[in-house]
Amino acid sequence: MLMLAVISLTKGGLEQAEKLKALKACHVFHKPKPFKEEVLRIYRDYDQILFIMATGIVVRTLGPVLGHKSSDPAVLVMDEKGKHVISLLSGHLGGANALTHEIAGLLNSVPVITTSSDTNNLLSVDMLAEKNGWLLRDFEGAKKVTALLVDGHKIHTHNFKVDEKAYDDQNGDGLVYLGHKDMTFDKPNVRLIPKNLVLGIGCRKNTPYHILEAFIMVVLREHGFEKEAVSKITSAWVKKDENCLNVLSEAWQIDFETYDKDQLLSVETLFESSEFVKETIGVGCVSEPSGYLGSDKGSCLLHKIKKQGMTLSIWENTKCYTL
Repeated sequence: MLMLAVISLTKGGLEQAEKLKALKACHVFHKPKPFKEEVLRIYRDYDQILFIMATGIVVRTLGPVLGHKSSDPAVLVMDEKGKHVISLLSGHLGGANALTHEIAGLLNSVPVITTSSDTNNLLSVDMLAEKNGWLLRDFEGAKKVTALLVDGHKIHTHNFKVDEKAYDDQNGDGLVYLGHKDMTFDKPNVRLIPKNLVLGIGCRKNTPYHILEAFIMVVLREHGFEKEAVSKITSAWVKKDENCLNVLSEAWQIDFETYDKDQLLSVETLFESSEFVKETIGVGCVSEPSGYLGSDKGSCLLHKIKKQGMTLSIWENTKCYTL
């Protein structure tokens, strides 16, 4: 849950802060001392910050610690009469624009949004990613494509469709594409990464969690996949209570699905089998069949890799490409 901090300096500012607190959960800090040190601490500890004071004070205080819009908290500024609420920092990825509209609605204030895509009622590339739960890593590419968007150009969605103004799946002067690998185009472009990877996993009983995770991380890095793009891990029914798999699911906050013997046998002939595994649990393979089923019979991006009694294959659910 995102936590909001509200910082005020005057009696009027405190009145606005307390009024907001009665309507929305937040922590109020009035005249924090020493001011700069406390503000910077709050900046590090909170996801959202509303300053009820002059914008210049905020700019001079935060200037030295500003990082990147992908990591900075949402920062808003409001006057002590509550007339205007300004989205100052991290309008898109940090959620400042949305929070500005919310607080303005609660306090009957005028929301002030200055990002070009919003003022032109257009969905920027970073918000396109946010809306669909996709990852954005190429912020420079996103900036170039969004600049074309706000200048009135169409944006080509290369391998997916969205019902959004100015996005076209047939042509455009800029391009957005979905995928896990970089592609080359003759126009400004940006790659968005779907969170649709499924890891099919087999392992010996009582495999230590740190060994399994290290193995997976090495494979992901070597093949250019993002950990955050993994949505699910899968295995055989006999691994339902395997500690390392359950810990991995909890630590990465992803689903863990297992498939029974009949389900795995129904697709077993599609994959390489092991006589040893078949004699042990009744099916000849686990990693690839479970990954195949877990991805809704999607595409295999990496066939089975073996190491120290562990097997791993990487799949993707391709349904996101047909939005």
